[in-house]
Amino acid sequence: MRLKLVVVTTRTHLTERLMQAAKRAGATGATVLPARGVGMADKRSFLGLSVDSQRDVLFFLLEESLVLAVTQAMHRDGGLDEPGTGMLFVLDVEQAMGLKGQLPLFETEIRERYN
Repeated sequence: MRLKLVVVTTRTHLTERLMQAAKRAGATGATVLPARGVGMADKRSFLGLSVDSQRDVLFFLLEESLVLAVTQAMHRDGGLDEPGTGMLFVLDVEQAMGLKGQLPLFETEIRERYN
């Protein structure tokens, strides 16, 4: 089984939309971490206080055969082409442990998709 890590950074109000799109396309879940975006543009301020760009980072560990469907669904439904909404990238996973509970879900999803 070949695993990939799909990483998505997005505005917090889009997280649920991206999660639902990913699940409809075959993802079984994700880890979501709060983050703060730092870009090339000057920070905005309100009444002298810095307004940081709050973001979420979503991590999806997927079997390789699911990656295209999941990433396309998130790209389409999350509006990732719009400036400032976020970005998505995929990394190879060389080794993973602690997946005993997830493996049957991966296997079932793959079996249903290809039978």
